[in-house]
Amino acid sequence: MRALPYVPAILLCGALLACGGKGGSDHVSVPPIPVPAFVCADSAPATDHVVLRCAGKVAPDVWRIDVVVGVPTTQADINGFRFYIEFDPLQLAFVSGSAEEGNLVNRDGETVFAAALDATDPGRLIVGINRTMGAVTSGTPGHDRIMSFCLRALTGMPFGPVAPAFASAAAVDSSRQVIPEILFDDTLFLAVE
Repeated sequence: MRALPYVPAILLCGALLACGGKGGSDHVSVPPIPVPAFVCADSAPATDHVVLRCAGKVAPDVWRIDVVVGVPTTQADINGFRFYIEFDPLQLAFVSGSAEEGNLVNRDGETVFAAALDATDPGRLIVGINRTMGAVTSGTPGHDRIMSFCLRALTGMPFGPVAPAFASAAAVDSSRQVIPEILFDDTLFLAVE
């Protein structure tokens, strides 16, 4: 009957451990550290308005951006586009080799497309796309993308939202005249939050 005096002590220790007492571990649970995310937000284009759209996340720090026109366009004679896309080079970088022409102007392979960073400004992408021959085009559902490119977040630290913006932007017809009805809007925002 000597074991009986130890039973209350064992029960007391078990109760302390079950209720969070200092029974054996001083480990404190720490909530996980939030990881910043590179996010993109945009708006759909209105008819005859050219906008930047979030096309998809290519990597944790890279977004593919589409340049699209709101369709159907009221203009049937669209021959090309020329514009700059300006962004903060301290927060964003153009991904070299990521620019590609879209399906609006290039329906039959008869186009000239160029996109490159301005040699004097790492925050300015210069873009030009024109048809070289063949029928002129208009924007229709499924044929609204002018071009695509990728932007990389340069820091994992929170920033933004920042809005890449069009500058010196114009759509031209087959006689190389500016089409004043086609407008360029800045409706895309990027941030690390």
